Amino acid sequence: MRKIILLRTVLVFMLVFGISLSGTMSTNAQVQSVPNAGVFINGKVVSGINPIIENGVYYLPFIDLAKILNYNSIKFEEKTKTYEITDGSTIIRITMGGTKAKKGNEYINIEPPRWINETPYVSLHTGGAIFNSYITFKKENGSIQIQNPALKYIVHTGDTLYNIARIHHVSVDELKKANNLTTNVIHDGQVLNIPNPDASTSKGEMEPAKEQEPVKNNSGDTVAQQIANILADAKKYIGAKYKYGATLAEAPNLFDCSSYTQYVFGNFGVQLPRVSRDQASKGVSVATANLKAGDLMFFTMNDTYTDGRVAHVGIYMGDGNMIHASTSKGVMITTNVLSNPYWAKNYLFSKRVVQ
Repeated sequence: MRKIILLRTVLVFMLVFGISLSGTMSTNAQVQSVPNAGVFINGKVVSGINPIIENGVYYLPFIDLAKILNYNSIKFEEKTKTYEITDGSTIIRITMGGTKAKKGNEYINIEPPRWINETPYVSLHTGGAIFNSYITFKKENGSIQIQNPALKYIVHTGDTLYNIARIHHVSVDELKKANNLTTNVIHDGQVLNIPNPDASTSKGEMEPAKEQEPVKNNSGDTVAQQIANILADAKKYIGAKYKYGATLAEAPNLFDCSSYTQYVFGNFGVQLPRVSRDQASKGVSVATANLKAGDLMFFTMNDTYTDGRVAHVGIYMGDGNMIHASTSKGVMITTNVLSNPYWAKNYLFSKRVVQ
């Protein structure tokens, strides 16, 4: 009888151990170390990283990869093993062992991230899908090659052409044309070309223009006085440096575009969300011809992201000018913004959050 009980105990242990290997927790039994790999972005070496191989799949340390790709704001929920990260444009949430990640208000299919030796890892596919990059391993020199922004997408189980088109804010027909597809059938591991966003008839992420969420405003000033105060304050920080994913604790020395707008509006009682995509869901839409000082202007940035996201926000000053935290020059004023070739091409819509 004691032998039977012992055997059952061993079998239960083996079963639990096997489950742990396939879930979020893992041991080193199936993990193979890989020599430190150089990380190349668009052909230029930028850093190094320590990959692992588990069951024949390459994985990269998630936090290291996030920082390499400028997602510097990283929060961790210990209880659920969930990370929330942003570069200032969109919030990404990813849970260890999960099969979907949330990017903004959309969900994408991913290979489950792994939790190994108290460290989060993501496969090359998962890293590419959440960071809008095309990530591959180059055997010739053992390097990690990143095409950023992505011009290709690796199909994963559960994907459909509709879903892939939706998360890149292009049409299914455009996606099929870019890949010479005559049917809607795709398969796991297939590499698809992403349509050139500049040539796409889709404008990008226009959904937030329809959203009308109210904005908390604790100011007792008139609208005119509040806007005047916001613009005067915004000008004080001209010359402040840009940092992707900058936190409010780093203000007013460092900003990204949305931490800048959150900071200056917050100084006068207007409570904006943290990232540009969420700020775009607030207030009411404003036609370009009706822009007023204090309105928020939203843009995509096709040279940085090919998923059509709301990627940049600035404050309209009146007379065609916009003050914003730009990636290249930090806080600055762009005159005649909608006549500027770059910003005019990437302009999406504007919202009024103080009224």
